[in-house]
Amino acid sequence: MKVKIECNSPLLQKTLESFLKEYISEDGIIITDDPEKEGIVIGKDIIKPFSKSSLLLQLEKLIDTKPTFEEEFDKLFEKFKKDLKKLIKDYYGKR
Repeated sequence: MKVKIECNSPLLQKTLESFLKEYISEDGIIITDDPEKEGIVIGKDIIKPFSKSSLLLQLEKLIDTKPTFEEEFDKLFEKFKKDLKKLIKDYYGKR
């Protein structure tokens, strides 16, 4: 598990850094308290208040079920190919 912590609250930032110090990485999944950012949102995806053990359990559950970038990309690319094929067939089928 790799995570990157980007919180507006300094207290929450330090707490998460302390709890997750062995998992912090620049290319990890973002954990934030800002609902406008992409990633795992504290208060929405992670229930507050949390202990270190409950935080780890919640993160493991979320990260195991959360699709990777590659999975999301493949899904979007397949949809794009399907839509493009349909568009081409519809366009040339009407001529």
